[in-house]
Amino acid sequence: MPEESQDSAAALPNHQSKPIQKNLESWRLTVVIGSLCLAIFLHGLDINIVSVAIPKITTEFNSLDDIAWYGSSYLLTVTAFQPLFGNLYKYFPVKPGYLASIFIFEIGSIVCAAAPSSAVLILGRSILGLGAAGLLQGALAIISLTVRLEKIPQYQGIVISAFGISVCTGPIIGGALTDHTSWRWCFWINVPAGFLVILFITLFVKIQANASQVNQSLPLSQKVMHLDVFGTILFIGGICCLLIALQTGGIEVPWKSAKPIGLLVAFSVIITAFGILQWHRDEYATIPPRVLMKRTIYTGSLVLFFLGMSSTTYTYYLPIYFQSIQGVSAMESGIRFIALVGPQIVLIVATGAVVSKVGAYVPFIILGITIDCIGGGLITTLGVGASTVRWVMFLVVNGIGIGMAQQIPYAAVQAVLDPLDVATGNAIAVFSFQLGGALGIAIAQNLFLKMLTEAVPMYAPDVPLQRVINAGAMGLEVLAQTPETLLALREAYAEAIRSTLILALVAACAAFPCAWGMEWLNLRKVAEARRIEKELDTLAPPEISIKCGKTDAEPP
Repeated sequence: MPEESQDSAAALPNHQSKPIQKNLESWRLTVVIGSLCLAIFLHGLDINIVSVAIPKITTEFNSLDDIAWYGSSYLLTVTAFQPLFGNLYKYFPVKPGYLASIFIFEIGSIVCAAAPSSAVLILGRSILGLGAAGLLQGALAIISLTVRLEKIPQYQGIVISAFGISVCTGPIIGGALTDHTSWRWCFWINVPAGFLVILFITLFVKIQANASQVNQSLPLSQKVMHLDVFGTILFIGGICCLLIALQTGGIEVPWKSAKPIGLLVAFSVIITAFGILQWHRDEYATIPPRVLMKRTIYTGSLVLFFLGMSSTTYTYYLPIYFQSIQGVSAMESGIRFIALVGPQIVLIVATGAVVSKVGAYVPFIILGITIDCIGGGLITTLGVGASTVRWVMFLVVNGIGIGMAQQIPYAAVQAVLDPLDVATGNAIAVFSFQLGGALGIAIAQNLFLKMLTEAVPMYAPDVPLQRVINAGAMGLEVLAQTPETLLALREAYAEAIRSTLILALVAACAAFPCAWGMEWLNLRKVAEARRIEKELDTLAPPEISIKCGKTDAEPP
């Protein structure tokens, strides 16, 4: 382990005198962690469950042209509002903020479930995204305030694994609800479950005085300044321009047309203005430069960005592989996806527990990304005739790698940041993963459609290309007049999907060098040093500030 690990562990920031946090234990902790898991499960479920309901939604509303917006309206708000929620959790009490986030999520669910038109459904999806933007950050913040530092990776792993479970079960639940009741129940189920989360968090989360009270005791005017309303508006506008350009460019309109070019130019100008504003506002910035420029923060954010791009691409395009190329139903596709998500969930929890025990975390993320890259490379070789044993083994290897690596950067935030800045670090981490996923979906969609337009004429020249596109992923058997034609269309789909799988592999490989840039710290040593520092702070005279075993009164 590099020498810097011990130096970095010692170089901990000075804190004002404050009481030591009392942590949740026993059944109260179990109830709280279970409630957070349920909220994250609903968040992940809402991303994945709607995909299988879209065909019936478009039929009911005659809204085929709105398909992209059912997904992008959610992604726009859930991604763009991450920094804002980071500041809200930093300067305002965490518990009310988290409850407000759940409440907004519930409102969005009700609007979607009762939507009388496609436009109202899109509005509801946007409200859902706004509420969901605070769910993962809020869960991480509550864990950091109620669990001992060395135990944080273990409980973060448990909560984050709930997202993986939702990825696996979303298509199964959505397919069952859509087939046997109504697509509206894909949103109604959020209401009673969300109410339980509100009830349990209200009753059992008791956050004592902690480091965040220094921020929360500021005057309201200073808190509002720290929220950086103008910077938030710029940031949201820039992200919206980028995602809309990637959603429409090359699909609805050609890339060389005015709309995507104008949106990309607007994104560049707005984000440049946002960066300049952040630099000048310094401590009052949405993302303070001193936090972002910490080595572990920016390298860990890049890791999460690339892992988000990789894992989200698999989430959307492996089901297409199963349904279009292997010809199984949406529900069967969700069951097969367990081969990827099952090992991922197990390794997220297991890695969190091991890291909590040994303290070191960088070796696990490096090993995890290495395994992820190996599994990703194997997955790119899958074709029409892949045997069950082959695709199961490849997905299991990839799931093991993602599970080992994915939650480590969230734990690293706790180790390198002053508790006052943890909420901001969580916001940067969650935003990076969400942005990577959103961009990954958009880029993969462009690659897929581009390759499909080239592959269909090559493999099935007798089938009109536009009919293949209009038929969708489940329409190949309807188009094919003979078994030979069906096989040819599946070959074309396999060629097109391979381009998205290569994108996922490249993104995972890009995360590898970023992981090596993270600081090699030990969470257990950092936790012990902070405990000693707190005890010294409470015993020291007011005029003396204790830092790393020395006083300011000592000569240099």
